[in-house]
Amino acid sequence: MTAKALIKQSDLKRLAAVAKEYGVRIEVEIEGMILRIAPNRDDPQIVKEQTHFAGANTFEGWKNRNNTELTSSKRNPLDIPFHERPPGPIQPRFDHREERAMEHLAAVGADIPIDWYTLKNFGRHTQQKLAGRGYIEVSAETDRQGNPTELWLTKAGQKAMRDLDMHRSKYPVL
Repeated sequence: MTAKALIKQSDLKRLAAVAKEYGVRIEVEIEGMILRIAPNRDDPQIVKEQTHFAGANTFEGWKNRNNTELTSSKRNPLDIPFHERPPGPIQPRFDHREERAMEHLAAVGADIPIDWYTLKNFGRHTQQKLAGRGYIEVSAETDRQGNPTELWLTKAGQKAMRDLDMHRSKYPVL
């Protein structure tokens, strides 16, 4: 029977990816053996980064490296950590009922009245929250249960949904 491997192939691949991405050498000690993983030194991107961040062992070098990485305009939005992403344009965020109602109303358009019962999971509380934000308006006429007969999306609500769509397209993981 063969002996169990000291380190799994998936672990090696993960360590190699980290070493290549950051241009660092990784050392792992396993049962008295030291495994060193280093990036490919012939890669022009790594050579460029190493010469660009010379002196990175000092505090100033570290600060320069982090400032350069954070302000890079070529950064992929999918790679931006969650805590660095700006907040959405609508604060406080919509709950699931508000969001669904606003998406339906945005698809219909601004200032086009619809019957209130066409919206699913849309009760008085959701209506009051959206009306309080100024995103919808309701008719003064009510039915037997006291619900407004019609409601519609305002221009402010349409602009908020457009801003939210633009924010989602810029930061797609949100």
